[in-house]
Order: sequence, then C-alpha cells, then structure tokens
Amino acid sequence: MGYYEQSVPPVRDSRLKMGDSYAGNARDLVNCGREGCLLQKGRGFWQTNACQMALSLMMATTVENSVIVMHAPGGCGALLHSLSVQSAKGKGQRGKPPNALPWLSTNLTEADVIGGGERKLRETIEYADREFRPDIIFAVVTCAPSIIGDDVEEVVRQARSRVQADVISLHCPGFRSRVVASAYDSFYHGILRGLKLSLKPWVDFRPPVPGDPQAELEDKKYRFQKSRTVHVWNATSIGLADEREVERLLTALGLKVRFFAEYSSRDELRMVSEAALNVSMCNVHDDYMLKYLEEKFQIPYVIAGMPIGFRHTRKWLMQIAEHFGLEKEAASLADYEEDLARKAIEPFVEQVKGKSVLICGGVVRVGSEATTLSELGFKVLGIRAYHYDEGADPIFEDVANTLSEIPVAVSNQLFEMTHQIKTLKPDLVISHNGTQGYIAKLGVPAVQLFNADSSFFAYSGIYQIVRRIVFEFKNTSYRERLSRHIRLPYRQSYFEGDAFKYIKD
Repeated sequence: MGYYEQSVPPVRDSRLKMGDSYAGNARDLVNCGREGCLLQKGRGFWQTNACQMALSLMMATTVENSVIVMHAPGGCGALLHSLSVQSAKGKGQRGKPPNALPWLSTNLTEADVIGGGERKLRETIEYADREFRPDIIFAVVTCAPSIIGDDVEEVVRQARSRVQADVISLHCPGFRSRVVASAYDSFYHGILRGLKLSLKPWVDFRPPVPGDPQAELEDKKYRFQKSRTVHVWNATSIGLADEREVERLLTALGLKVRFFAEYSSRDELRMVSEAALNVSMCNVHDDYMLKYLEEKFQIPYVIAGMPIGFRHTRKWLMQIAEHFGLEKEAASLADYEEDLARKAIEPFVEQVKGKSVLICGGVVRVGSEATTLSELGFKVLGIRAYHYDEGADPIFEDVANTLSEIPVAVSNQLFEMTHQIKTLKPDLVISHNGTQGYIAKLGVPAVQLFNADSSFFAYSGIYQIVRRIVFEFKNTSYRERLSRHIRLPYRQSYFEGDAFKYIKD
C-alpha cells in the first residue's frame, strides 16, 4: 500500500532522510543526510520542541468556509485564537470575506481518555455542520486520541453520510514526529483523501454537445489556456506581497498563475488538476502533494528553491521557463529586473558591506539567504536550520560550494542560538518569527527571516530585505537598553563550552 492509500499519513522521520540535530559544515551535512547518519543523531538535552499540530492548523485555518474541530483536550485549541486573526487578515488581503474562524473542541477529559472520545467527535462534527453550514470540516487528531486509539477514520467515514460538508481528518499528534514539517504532509494527505480534486460538470464547466462547432472551439481555447497555466504552492510564511511578485514575473512570460492550497476554497481546490505545471515555493513544503498530483493527473512539477536574491531568482525563473520553452524570454526578463534592482539597492549595500550575520530558521530560507547576503558583501558567521531533510540537498550543495568553511547547524533549541550569538558576536541576526524577543535581550540588531506582511521574494524582495537591514542598524537603542536590564537564565560557564555539546551520535 502506498502512502496516499493509508488512512494516517507517514511522518518525515520514516518517509525521508532527515534530522534535527547536527553541527559541522554544509558539505558534511549533505553527505551525512545522504548516508543516513543524520538519522542517528540525537540530543542529551532538549530545552523544547515544536508540535506539528501547530503547522497543520496554520494551513487548515486559511481554507475558506471551513470549520476546525479539535479532537483534543481543551488546551490544544489555544493557538486558534491567534490563528483566527491571522487567517481573517490573509483572506481579506486576497479579496475574500475576512470572516472569523469557527472552531470547536471535543474537550476530552480523563473519563474520555479512559472510555474513548469517538462519540464526542461524531456529535461535534454533526453540530458544526448544523450550526455553521461549512464546505469543509477539519477533524484535527491530536496526541490524546492517537494514544488511546480512537478510530477517527471510522467516525469520519460515518459522518460523511450524515453531513453536508466534506469532512477531512488531519492526523498531526506531536509525539509522532520530531520534525514539524511532517505537518505539511498531514494537511495535504487530508486534502487529497477527503476532497474530490477534479472538476464537476455543470458546476465547473458545461459538458460539450456532440457536433457543436462552438463547443469544439471553446474546448481548444481551454486546452490552450491550461497549457499556459502554472499552479504555485504557497505557505503561511509567504505573504500577499510575495505572491504578487511571483505572479508579476510569471505573467510577464505570458503564463497564467493560480495559488494553492492556502487561502483556497473547496471550489478552487477542485481546480488543482487544471494546470500544465506545479511549482513549489519551498523545497521541504510541498513534495508530498506535488508527487501525488504527478501520479494522479500526470502534471509535472518544479521544486527549485525559493526566489531569494538575484542568483536564486534567476535559477527559479529559468527552471519554470524551460518547461514552456521560454528560456530566452526568462533570461531577458531576469537581466532587465536585475539591472533595476541592483541600481535600487546600491546606496544600501554600501552601508552594510562587511557586516557579520548569523542566520537562523527554516532550512530553505536560511540557505538561500546566506548565499544571497554573502554575494552582497556580508560576512556570514553561521547558518542554523530548524530541521534538515533530503529536499534541502540542492540548497546546501550550493552553500557547500560557496560558503564551504561556514559553520552550519541543525537546531531549533533557543539555548544553542543564545550561545552562538554570545560567542560569535554577529553584527546582525536574521531569525525565524517568534525568536525576536530572545535576541533583543542580547542587545543584538535583528530582522525577521520572513513576515507575511512584507516582501522577501525576487527583485522587490531583495530591495526590501536590504532596506530593512539598514533601518535596523540605525535603530538599536531599544535592544541596547533592554540588554542592560535583563538577566539571562544561563550560567557564564555555559558560554565557555561548545554550543552544540548536547548533540549525540
């Protein structure tokens, strides 16, 4: 049985060569991942870890006219208070109704853990359908029901015959995987098993009448449009500004662009089969879904990293253009855009040249950002990725070729990040959202690795990134004052040893 036929999706720990604990350089990291030794590395101490449920919810909450049913104790839904605001904002920016997100919880108790929570789940799904009349109900399966063995798939199967909505199960218990990126596969697995991803006659199109010459003409027109259509698969970290920049470049090549799967409706999701090419915006985000679409609908796909910086953007653009025979047009477009962008960033680059930087966060972004900033004259002191899997190999092959001596770590531990900042003493830290407060306490200038309200991709992105860095260097007083009044929860002796001494083979 293949992955796509299983009721519960695989985790990346078993599906891919991956790891979350490493310290060395990029070349050894790539080799270690390919040889499998990365799987053997662990830790003697963990300060904290992330739960894949959070990322599955971040994706599910963006789906239009949906309801979340948390099959969990009450506390697991706490994140949805903030995600509801983020989802409504993203929908409004894209011209969709910015409605508040309805979510419910089965609120499992100790008695439910002993006796089972299947009845509660069934009743909650039926209530959600009656009360909200959604298109989709996501049944989110967390740690507690997974441990006690609730037969969620049978409950969902029975519920589908009782409710109007499509019911989709999302299996994302945090304990199943050490790598939160498994959450992406969980969301896509639920979508591809719970929805009919093909067009409905008389809803999405009018079936042709045999012998009707107008129908034949319309069919040829549609097939031509489909042959020039690109589906771009986004992520929560990719905001509207980046989507518009991507669409601007691909439209300039004469291509039609649709974005999936976040901020899509059920009707829009049925369109996933109607494209000539699928394009992932992140090597470790979409391969599970894109491989399914290739297998099911024979749609080829491109996974070419993120279009961050001049070189990566050109490579990304050329790989897409190659599929359509538009290499010359893409090269000319890249030449024109690069010339404009280089002139625009020239005053800023002179102000930051030679500055040292530590880059922390998602594996694809940190690798692409490191080589980009190095090309602009920054001194890269270190790269720290939250996890690593084989999808990131092309990115870190490039890092190995251009920044061969730079220390590279795979770590999502805050105490290790603090140690690196204290000992490497970078002029600037570029880091994942959620870590800015910790860095501010150290008195070091920092900018976010991504922000859904700002631009990071392609030519407008590189201009915005460099401008933000210059602004940060001019506004350091808050961080400096804060660091003088904060006592860190670490002994000084900790900073005298190896930052990654707890990583074990």
